[in-house]
Amino acid sequence: MKKKLKYLMTFLLGMIVTFSVVLLVLLQRGRMIVSPANSGEIQAVNQVYDALRRNHYFYEGDNQALVSGAIMGMIEVLEDPHSTYFTMTDYEDFVGRLEESYSGIGCEVMSMNGYTIIVAPLPGSPAEEAGLLANDTIIEIDGENVMGEPLQDVVNKIKGPLGTTVTLGIRRGDNAELINIEVTRAEISQESVNYEMIVEEGVNIGYIQVLSFGENTRSEFVDAVESLEEGGMDSLIVNLRNNSGGYLTAVVQMLDYLLPEGEVITSVENREGKGEKITTTGNFPGKEYPIVTLINGGSASASEIFAAAMKEAAGQEVVGTTSYGKGTVQETLPIDENSMLKLTTQVWLTSGGNWVDEVGVEPTIEVEAPDFYSFFQVYLPDETVLEYDMVSPAVENAQNILSTLGYSVNRTDGYFDQSTVDAVEDFQRDNGFEATGIIDTQIANELTLALRDKIRAPQYDVQLQRAIELLINK
Repeated sequence: MKKKLKYLMTFLLGMIVTFSVVLLVLLQRGRMIVSPANSGEIQAVNQVYDALRRNHYFYEGDNQALVSGAIMGMIEVLEDPHSTYFTMTDYEDFVGRLEESYSGIGCEVMSMNGYTIIVAPLPGSPAEEAGLLANDTIIEIDGENVMGEPLQDVVNKIKGPLGTTVTLGIRRGDNAELINIEVTRAEISQESVNYEMIVEEGVNIGYIQVLSFGENTRSEFVDAVESLEEGGMDSLIVNLRNNSGGYLTAVVQMLDYLLPEGEVITSVENREGKGEKITTTGNFPGKEYPIVTLINGGSASASEIFAAAMKEAAGQEVVGTTSYGKGTVQETLPIDENSMLKLTTQVWLTSGGNWVDEVGVEPTIEVEAPDFYSFFQVYLPDETVLEYDMVSPAVENAQNILSTLGYSVNRTDGYFDQSTVDAVEDFQRDNGFEATGIIDTQIANELTLALRDKIRAPQYDVQLQRAIELLINK
């Protein structure tokens, strides 16, 4: 793959890795083998390497493992979750996530303080359909605790053959109990742009969902805009929710297409404070119609550049909740034929000169998603059932879903009371099942599907509806 030996300036959030390896000072016959003050830093590292190979009881001859461990240890000291060391196989898998398709569950993850955290599930992916959310913390994979493991090891355990399942034990918010979510692995399409025309009160509103900023996103985006314009579009909504980023060049080209000449898209600076402002070229006239951008906590990196530029440079509305907050730039550098480094080399600033790292881009109009967006599927392993007088988090999940769907339940605390029995029976009758009042695997799946349908229904998407309302009144 030719790309793997090129320098890539990216805003990749796909596989952000932090490794924890501690180099210990070795003692031999009561004296210190390594003395950095006397030997110099590089010589000290070489001495540790040689000492481990010669003397360590459990050393099995894997020199590359020692070298990789040393590199990962140096990166760990930086406390930067966006810098990492890749074997070439891992790097190819990493870059492949911005190409046409790959196999997996479809979510972007990062490692922070030993925890694997979901940045965002890709829209329409198995991860989203199963109910995984941004900021969920992965604690277990198929019952195995993965806390403290390097992110690439966690990712490798999540991956598997198409059509097989993986069960993630996740922690959500302040809930101390793990939520087990089963996800079926599938081919993840990397089509990065979807679009349609929304007609409301005689106003033609173009709607474009950008899933990621990949190699072809700019051309797909321009095609979508031009198609909508040919259809009589009066205004535009760009949905960047749960878009965790991608290539810097893609977002720059998209903004260059939308904005007039001379507008600052972003500025990048190195650690000496030197850098450049990236401005629109004037090769395109820019768009004069209203454009609303949708963001949330899963919008990161390139998505934040787009939202900030539309807000600060174009003076357009941004609707939703504060974005993720990744204000750094990574560069990939080859070490040898077997490995790569991805290092933070610059920071980026918004059009107005603001650094959003760990802060995020604030919307001009804040609209929280409905509570039921954070509910998760009812997962029943081993053909277990939920029934009267039981207490469990799964019962609480079911009660929340039933209430969201309009069924009357007196409590949503996880106790399966008589009102829950009645609500389950009503749900079963409405969907053509025998009214037993018991939730088995089939009913659990039906509840999950019904919740998913409501989440996907545009009329319940309050952020989208607020954007539509704004554009109708323009």
